[in-house]
Amino acid sequence: MAEINENDYICIDTRVFDRCIQRKDGFIRRYDKIVTDYNKIIDRLSQNWKGRGADTFITDAGKIRTNIKGIADILANMCNVLEDCRTVIAQTDSMLSEYNRNPDEEQK
Repeated sequence: MAEINENDYICIDTRVFDRCIQRKDGFIRRYDKIVTDYNKIIDRLSQNWKGRGADTFITDAGKIRTNIKGIADILANMCNVLEDCRTVIAQTDSMLSEYNRNPDEEQK
């Protein structure tokens, strides 16, 4: 996140993007803890619960585990897209700022 000084001409407020990007690692850590806890619970249940009900539950838990992995991929993609959007917005803001400072000059 770039420092803003009083001479900057800001057209687009990106503080929400910046806060979300800063919190990304915390979101990922929380997700990882959920997955770890889920795996521990399922492993403990599979060791102590026997029978058809247990087998069905463990099968379903495996499907959920697969879906949870899909959520991790979605979360990673969302974070990457957010960072890409922030970059594009910062570039656009820079161009708008330059144009607004000197609207009659030819822009590069």
